[in-house]
Amino acid sequence: MTTTATNTESQGALRGVRIVEFGQYIPGPLLGMLLAGQGADVIKVERPGGDPARSEPAFATWNRGKRSVELDLKTADGLKQAHDLINWADVLIENFRPGVADRLGIGYDAVKDNPGLIYCSLPGFGEDSPNRHERGWEPIVGAVTGAHQGVAGMDEPLFLPLPSASTFAAIIGSVSVAMALNARQRTGKGQRIEVPLHSAMFAAMGRHLSNFHDINPPDLFTLPRNVMSHQYQCADGRYVQNHGMYQRFASQFLQAAGRPEWIEDLEDLYGAEVSRETIEMWRERVENLFREKTAKEWEDAIAETGGACTICKTVDEWLVHEHAIAGGMVVEVDDAKYGRMKQPGAPVRLRGTPGPVPVRAPKLGEHTETALAEVTLSLSKAEAPPVIPAKAGTTGGENVLSALEGVRVLDLCIVLAGPTCGRTLSEFGADVIKIDDPSRPYDYAGNLDVNRGKRSIQIDLKKEEGRQVFWKLLETADVVVTNNRKGSLDRLGLGYDEVRKRRPDVIYASLNAFGHDGPWAERPGWEQLAQATTGIQVRRGGRDAAPQLLPYPMNDYATGLLGAYSVALALHERQRTGRGQSVDGGLALTACLLQSPYFLDYEGCQRSEPEGLGVRGFSALSRLYRAADGWIYLHCPDDAWNDLVSLSEFGHLSSEARYGDVQSPERNDESLASEIAAIVSAEPRQRWIECFARTRVSVIENIAIPDFHTDPHVRKAGLIVGREHPGMGMADHLGVVPRLSGTPARVGRPTPVLGAETDEILLEAGYSAVEIASLKAARGVVQTSV
Repeated sequence: MTTTATNTESQGALRGVRIVEFGQYIPGPLLGMLLAGQGADVIKVERPGGDPARSEPAFATWNRGKRSVELDLKTADGLKQAHDLINWADVLIENFRPGVADRLGIGYDAVKDNPGLIYCSLPGFGEDSPNRHERGWEPIVGAVTGAHQGVAGMDEPLFLPLPSASTFAAIIGSVSVAMALNARQRTGKGQRIEVPLHSAMFAAMGRHLSNFHDINPPDLFTLPRNVMSHQYQCADGRYVQNHGMYQRFASQFLQAAGRPEWIEDLEDLYGAEVSRETIEMWRERVENLFREKTAKEWEDAIAETGGACTICKTVDEWLVHEHAIAGGMVVEVDDAKYGRMKQPGAPVRLRGTPGPVPVRAPKLGEHTETALAEVTLSLSKAEAPPVIPAKAGTTGGENVLSALEGVRVLDLCIVLAGPTCGRTLSEFGADVIKIDDPSRPYDYAGNLDVNRGKRSIQIDLKKEEGRQVFWKLLETADVVVTNNRKGSLDRLGLGYDEVRKRRPDVIYASLNAFGHDGPWAERPGWEQLAQATTGIQVRRGGRDAAPQLLPYPMNDYATGLLGAYSVALALHERQRTGRGQSVDGGLALTACLLQSPYFLDYEGCQRSEPEGLGVRGFSALSRLYRAADGWIYLHCPDDAWNDLVSLSEFGHLSSEARYGDVQSPERNDESLASEIAAIVSAEPRQRWIECFARTRVSVIENIAIPDFHTDPHVRKAGLIVGREHPGMGMADHLGVVPRLSGTPARVGRPTPVLGAETDEILLEAGYSAVEIASLKAARGVVQTSV
C-alpha cells in the first residue's frame, strides 16, 4: 500500500514550505491538498474524533499527501502543541466561522509570535456580509450566490450539488498563499489572507456580473451560440456537445456532416444580426443532421476535421476514458480505507518542478507522536520557519506594495480562462501587456470582465513584423501566458522551446481544453465541452434527459485562477534558483477537481449522486423550498433536528414514527420533504429566516444575479465595482475577491480599448516614432477603437 506523506525527499515548487492546517469539511482541506500537491509539508490538525468529513469517500482526495495530528485545543497541552506547530510553520490554514479560531486560542492575534507566518482563513462569509457569523454550509452559500438557478423551461430553481464555493475558495486561497510566499521572499514578512466562500463564488460568476449602463453592446454571437454551440441528440439516443462559435468550426462541422454546400450560407451569418426565424431554420437543419449518426461517430468525425465536439458522458465513463487516464486527470492512490482508489489528478503541471506522486490520506492521528517530536526538536534548535532564500541580488527586506511588483507578463490569451490568469496576475501587481489579435470579434462582456488591469496592444502574430514585436517585448518579460490549443503557437515559432532560447528564465504558462498530455491534448475545446466530456452536464440534466450546463462558466474561471497559481509557484521557484520553466493546465483537468465528491471510484463504490432536473437538494433536511413569496434554502444538520421541531409549525414531525431517526436510512425522506414544503409555503421567506435565526438550522433566501447589483453589502465588499471604461461608459464588473493584509490585491485600471496603449508600449520597448509608423503601415501592429 502506498505510504502516507513524510517530510523527507519532498519535491515540487513548495518543497521545504511547512503548512499547518486546521481545516475541516472541504475548503481548508482542499487548499491543503493543492499545496501538498506541489511539495508542501502539510500537517493536518484534527480535533478528537477527527474531521467530520472523514465519513465521506472524497475525504481521501481532499486530504491526500498530508500528515495527521490529533489535538484537543480545549486543553492546555493541546493548545501548546498547536502553538508549537504554528511557530514551526510557514502557512496556517483555517476555515472556521469568524471568532471560532480566536476562542480556540489560534486566532491571528494569538499567533503573531511568528512574524513570517502566512495566515489564511476561509470563512463562509466576509466582513461586509450580514451573514458574517453564520455557518458557511456549501448549499447555503450557493443559495445566496445564484448557484441554484433553473434552466430554460423551468419555473423553479435547480439545485447545484457541486461544492463550487468551497472549491473556488480553496483555489483562490492557493493563489493568495503562493503570492504571499513570493512577497515574503522579498520582504521577509508574513501576512493575513481571507477568502470567504461567499466572495469566492463571485469569481465563478465572472462575466455574468458585467452590466453596461450607457451602451447596449451588439451581440455578434447570436447564431453560433443558439445553433452551433449546443447539445444535440444523435441516432443512438446519446447527446453530443458541439461547439462552433467561430466560422472555421462551422465549416469543419459541415464538412464532417457531408454538407459542404451549406458552408458559405452559414458562415455569412457569423457576426451579423440574425432573425429568430433564421435561427430556428438552422437549428432544425442541424438537429436533423445530428440524428443521422451515433454520438461516437460524430465525436470522431468532427475531431478528424479539427472541429470541437464531444459525447456528453457520465463521470463513470470519463473515469475510464483513455485520455483522462493518459492525461493524468485520473490518478490511482492506495487508500487506507478504500483500497485502490481513482481520484482527480493534479490540476496544474509545473514541468521544471513537478510535484510529488500523490500518496494516501492519513489515518486519524497517524503522525501525532512523530510530527510533534519533529517540531519539538526543530524548535529546541531554534530553527525558525525557513524564509525560502531569494535569488542573488535581493535582500529579503524589500518594501513592496504588491506581491508581483516588478513582474511583467505578456498575455496572448483569448476568451475567458487564459485572460483570467492574466487578470489575476495583474491584481497581484504584475504589469500585464495584453497582446490582442486584430482579426478576432470583440466580446464586450468578456473583455470587460477579464481584461481590466492590463495594457493593450494589437499585434498580428501571423505576420513576421508582428512576431518581431513579440520578440522585442519578450526582452523585458518575466511571464508569457497563452491558451491556444497545444502546438498552435509552435507552428508560429512562438512555442516554449523557441521562447526559452531567448529567455531561459521565462515562465511560460499554457492553458487549453484537454491538458497537455494524452491523445486529446491537441483538440480544441471550450467550457461547454469540458462540462460535457467529464460528466457535469449529464449530472445536471439527468442521464435520461437532455444534458444541461452549469449556471456559470466555472471551468474557465477556475482554470484561469489555477494558471495564476502555477505561475506564482514558478516565480517562487525562480526566486530560489533563477530558472524558468513551462507550466500548464486545462479545462478538463479543472472539471475533475470541481466534481471532487463524485470524481472517484474504488471496489464496492456505490454511487448516490443528486442528478437531473428534479433535484432540489441533498435531502428533506437540506433542500430548496418554496415560501409564500419566493424560494429559500433550509439546511438542518442532524444535530439540529430538535431545533427544527422546537418550532410550533414543525413540532408534530418529532412524534411521527414514519420519519424515525433522522440519521436512519429508512427515514421516509420524500414524505418528510412534502410535509416541510407544505409548512414553508404558508409563510413568506423573511418569516422563516427570523424564526430560525437563533437556532442551528440555517435558512436563507435563494437569489439570482440581478439581485447582486443592488445589494449594498456586495458593493461595500468590492465584489461588484462600477466604473467608467474607455469606449464603454459606466459599467459594473467583478471586483477583487481575496483580502491580503500586507500586499493587497487591487482591481487595477479599467478595461482598455483594444490597442489603446500600442504607442506607449512600443516606445517603452525602444521603437522610434518612425519605426512605429512603419509597423502600423505593414499591419504588424494595429491601433483601432471599438
